[in-house]
Amino acid sequence: MRLAALTPLSLAWALVAQIAWVSPAWAQADILSPDTLHGLVDLRLSAADGEPAFTDGGYGKARYGGDARGGYRARLQVAEAALEWRPRLNWAWSAVVDVTAQPGQEHPVDLSQAYVVFKPVPRSDTRFQARFGLFYPPISLEHDAPVWGVTDTITPSAINSWVGEEVKVVGAEAQVSRDFGEQQLSLTGGVFGYDDTAGTLLTYRGWAMHDLKSTANGSFPLPPLSPFAAMVQATDSYSQLEIDHRTGWYLRGEWRPSDAFAVHVFHYDNRGDKVGVTPDLQWAWATRFTEVGARLDPAPHTRVLAQAMVGRTEMGFPTGDGLFADVSFHAAYALVSHDVGRATLTGRIDGFDVVDHSLTTIDNNDEHGWALTGAWRLALSKHADLRLEAMKIWSSRPSRATAAEPAAQAQTVLQSSLRLSF
Repeated sequence: MRLAALTPLSLAWALVAQIAWVSPAWAQADILSPDTLHGLVDLRLSAADGEPAFTDGGYGKARYGGDARGGYRARLQVAEAALEWRPRLNWAWSAVVDVTAQPGQEHPVDLSQAYVVFKPVPRSDTRFQARFGLFYPPISLEHDAPVWGVTDTITPSAINSWVGEEVKVVGAEAQVSRDFGEQQLSLTGGVFGYDDTAGTLLTYRGWAMHDLKSTANGSFPLPPLSPFAAMVQATDSYSQLEIDHRTGWYLRGEWRPSDAFAVHVFHYDNRGDKVGVTPDLQWAWATRFTEVGARLDPAPHTRVLAQAMVGRTEMGFPTGDGLFADVSFHAAYALVSHDVGRATLTGRIDGFDVVDHSLTTIDNNDEHGWALTGAWRLALSKHADLRLEAMKIWSSRPSRATAAEPAAQAQTVLQSSLRLSF
């Protein structure tokens, strides 16, 4: 049994009911029209070698892994089908509800995001907006609307892959921004719950690079656990749980000196109590991290993105050799995209590691790795684009011995994606 006083799914239905109840009395409402509905279908062809993917219960770093002998395995599938509803209530209030279908998930169709937005028309150089519900905090520079999709590649960086799987929250967020001539400063703050298990995947599986997103009621499998970890931790992790009933918080500051450059810093702390646990061994992890990101447009058709993250996550009771789990984590990437007519070329380099601080003789979760990604995106029309991507990932993780795998692994993933939208 998973403990939660208010499930994210019930929150979504509450938002829908509120929209339906208040909208008839408000002018300028647009509840259900072609402008409020957006959809996406991602047809994916992939070929990958290496160890079994984490989605199949292995230690693989990508969404797809190789065959039983580590050779290439090809797949053709609908990688994602999503529907986004964006009703407008009046001049200031709107909402976003995302429903997603992803192969291999516990629930074939589930809620991804559901939140209400308050954004009044600005009357001065100072602007304010807020949102309430189930959403991703403002971290990723690689994702945009609709349905929190990746802009130019198929696979996001290690940082933003983790955001997609473990850093979604149910909460309230407010942002204040002000223009100073051509410059802009903004400050965003949020309080949240339903993110108590953040840190589970980073500890027991490590970093990964994939485009799967957590859902309101879904889970992610863990790879084979050490004998000790198997006694205290379930074999899967549910991303949206409230276990310890403590309120987390985050704060983000951004400076835009011009339209061509922006830099931000983000700090997150879920204030987990470490020892809260459900009967089926889902824990309240204490997870905090700081992330710094920047975007530079050095030329009209060129974009440079960079983000770095450092944090720590802890869980469990004290032992003679530390807590049940205690790791620090670090990751960074740099990405360059350049438009060539209707096409976009993208290159990215990632580096990541996990440093274990407890029980390393019986449950070593150290990890070091890096990756190279190259992608090509072609806009076929307003409602279709084609993407090709090649990714090479190197990593070393002692806990692979639990699955009788060598600690050091390399993997190549080749993908094509035809994205159809409306």
